[in-house]
Amino acid sequence: MTEESISIIAIIIALILILWLYIFLPAKMAKKRGRSAIGWVLLFWIISPLWGIIVLLVLGDSKQKIREDIMEELHRN
Repeated sequence: MTEESISIIAIIIALILILWLYIFLPAKMAKKRGRSAIGWVLLFWIISPLWGIIVLLVLGDSKQKIREDIMEELHRN
């Protein structure tokens, strides 16, 4: 492997990590909690992924998501 190919591989890995950290992770976390995926992706770009993760974890599920979970649980029983 040449030095150039190693650099290209490193750039590709960095881009994949950035995509995951700034797009896929916040979208998945937001959807799981019943929140807007697009809004949280934008927020992650503004405030940083670390703060976005902390805020999402502190906020928890949306009220609508909690209601849906309760209704689903009631229908199971």
